[in-house]
Amino acid sequence: MRAWLAATAAALALCASPALAQKTKSPAAPQSVAALEVCEQFARGDVLAVDNANAKGWDAYATDTESPYVRSYSASRDLPGIGLANLFALVEDYPETTFGYCRLDVMEPTGRNGAQQIEAIQGLDRYEGTGETVSDGTFASLKGTSETAQSLLLAHWTETSFVIQLTVITPTATAETE
Repeated sequence: MRAWLAATAAALALCASPALAQKTKSPAAPQSVAALEVCEQFARGDVLAVDNANAKGWDAYATDTESPYVRSYSASRDLPGIGLANLFALVEDYPETTFGYCRLDVMEPTGRNGAQQIEAIQGLDRYEGTGETVSDGTFASLKGTSETAQSLLLAHWTETSFVIQLTVITPTATAETE
């Protein structure tokens, strides 16, 4: 009897193991969060920002600037459920500090879930702040929670626009002097 129970338990374990080994797919990030992540990478001055944005379906490229201390970027992409997004990013290098800025604009958003898109950004652990929904849209004013960089983020969705505006100020390593 014990041998039969052991064999049955082993057979059941083999049958169940493929189901136990399956991973559940995490839901895709809302388009607003995915767009913010692209903006964050540009505003941080990440050297791979253009390549990574292009890999995510953006038409991203560096633009000419007037100084070796300034980098400028543009990108565009149709965001499903939101509309055609145009992104502008600027990264400026100062002594001991990098200033990064990214703005994403969608004129006349196509989706009807603007409040949820802004709330998804507000719900990110890496930001804190306030938001409100009023008759003409949903708005958020946030700051980053990182201790290594100061981030300031405004986002809004109205009938006429969806905007993400991000500023990142990052201390850089100081050169050693003798």
